[in-house]
Amino acid sequence: MTPRTQVSSAEITAADHQVATVAGPAAGTDRRRSDKLHSLTGLRFLAAFLVVLCHVGINLLPNVARDQVFVLHVFYGFGSVGVSFFFILSGFVLTWVARDTDTVPQFWRRRFFKIYPNHLVTLLAAVLLAVSAAHALSTRDTLATLFLVHAWIPDQNLLFNLWSNTPTWSLSCELLFYLAFPFVLNLLRKVRPERLWRGFWITFAAICAVPFVALLLPSGGLHRGTGLPWLHMWFMTFFPPVRMLEFVLGMFTALIVIHGRWVKRWPLPVALAVAAVGAIAAGGATPPVLGFVAVSALPLVFLVGAAANADINRGGSSLGSRVMVFLGEISFALYLVHWLVVVYGWIGRHSPTWGANPADAPTTWGTVLTYAGLTIVTSLVLAWLLYTFVERPIMRRWSRPAAKRDTLEARTADTG
Repeated sequence: MTPRTQVSSAEITAADHQVATVAGPAAGTDRRRSDKLHSLTGLRFLAAFLVVLCHVGINLLPNVARDQVFVLHVFYGFGSVGVSFFFILSGFVLTWVARDTDTVPQFWRRRFFKIYPNHLVTLLAAVLLAVSAAHALSTRDTLATLFLVHAWIPDQNLLFNLWSNTPTWSLSCELLFYLAFPFVLNLLRKVRPERLWRGFWITFAAICAVPFVALLLPSGGLHRGTGLPWLHMWFMTFFPPVRMLEFVLGMFTALIVIHGRWVKRWPLPVALAVAAVGAIAAGGATPPVLGFVAVSALPLVFLVGAAANADINRGGSSLGSRVMVFLGEISFALYLVHWLVVVYGWIGRHSPTWGANPADAPTTWGTVLTYAGLTIVTSLVLAWLLYTFVERPIMRRWSRPAAKRDTLEARTADTG
């Protein structure tokens, strides 16, 4: 990301989110979008870290707490909630920073250079690591992942190939979001401000209906993680059009905040607490047949809205500290690199999950915590390197046409 300027901090992922050839909101609302939203950048890290905790926890805890089923389910839920959080936050941020001066091709260009270089580097690393460890990766699966279409394919061998960079399935969903965003934004901006909450609740109702629609699908075999019908779980978890409902919910939330119709008295600490309870409930108390999004989406939306409101009206929060903003800036890179560290690092080498000798598995809390710490620290360092040497320079060099890039740099220089 770029430094903590007024624009880049609000956009969360550098000056790469501006969009749309559509009319903006009513006059007087642009002031809100000029405010700094550092807290949302910090929240971005929390979302990524939930996914890291999930993958570290579910592969280490069974060695020392095999009978703690509830705790294991909670850690699994952390990953699910983290991804849902990303989808909601992405819809909010893209809508928040949308401007009339941009074009659809320019928006798509920025999203490509934001997402794809990191994906290409980590996919290449995954292929090289798999080959060096003598693990097979099929041409079909590699190409499907390369072009980010794998979430559309209901194949467990593709989506759960542990030797590839499995978390990239969510990028397949994000690709649909980005392609559709300019057109969906055009539609949502036509909704009168007093009816935005109605659209919000209709979208949430659609999210709640997803598990019941999934029941209408054929079985397609059994899902390895839950023993439930595979096509049911794929439809709820991976199918991009279904996951886009969370993205649209984030878009509605942004428009509600922009038009000054958010629940301003919803304190950020309360929103954090409610979101934490929702995350625990999603993994530990929700029947798998109902999925997790319906339980966690509403608390997460209110957390995003409360954080934005805190930055606008209360001067920010601890989530917007320099440390949290830095961690938020490298969060996308963290999301992409951590799985490779889990699989090919200390956890993968010593866990029966990866085919090692069970005698090599960590059996004490000291060993488990050491492996967890090493995995997290290594992932953070690699994420910083990926962000510093790939993501940030490519975004600065290629995300905008040369003329616009020169103009932006001149304006930045003029404002110090």
